Amino acid sequence: MQTGCGGATSGSGPFYCPADEQVYIDLSFFDDLQTRFGAAGGAFVNAYVLAHEYGHHVQHLLGTSRLVAPAGTGPASGTVRLELQADCYAGTWANHAESVPDDSGAPLIADVTDDDIDRALDTAGRIGDDFIQTELGGGTVDQDAFTHGSSEQRRQWFSTGYATGDPAQCDTFDTDALG
Repeated sequence: MQTGCGGATSGSGPFYCPADEQVYIDLSFFDDLQTRFGAAGGAFVNAYVLAHEYGHHVQHLLGTSRLVAPAGTGPASGTVRLELQADCYAGTWANHAESVPDDSGAPLIADVTDDDIDRALDTAGRIGDDFIQTELGGGTVDQDAFTHGSSEQRRQWFSTGYATGDPAQCDTFDTDALG
C-alpha cells in the first residue's frame, strides 16, 4: 500500500503518517499480538493500539514531533520519548473513554474494566523494545537500538495517562521523565 510516508506492508505494523495525517493498520496485527507476541488481546487492547497511533497525530498537531531528530535511537532518544508520550496519550484517552460521548451521545466505552487495563498493560509490555529483542529477536537486549522504550516504560507511561487523565502529565521530554 502506498501512503504519504511511502510504501507500507503488513510487516510495517501500525503507524501514523504525518504527511497525510492518517493512521495505517493491517488488522492482522491484532492477531499477531496474540499469536506472535503472546499478548492477551481483546477489543480494549485493539483500542489502545489505535489510541497510541492517534497519540502520534496529537503530537503532529501540537508540533511535538517536529522537535525530535528523526531516526534517533537509544533509551533516552527523542524517538523513544515520542513513543512513550503516545502511550501516555493512549492512557489519557482510556481514562476518558467512559465519559466522553460519541456522536450518539453515549460514552464511547460503557465500562473500562480492570481486566481491560491489565490486558493493555500486558500488551504494552510485549511491545517494549527489550521484550521484542529478547523474545522475538536474537535473545539479547541492545538499549542503543531502542526505538519505542522498554516494557516497563511503556506500561508506566500508559498508566500515567490512565491514572491522571491529564495530557499535561505526558511530558516525556522532561529531562528527569525517563529516570
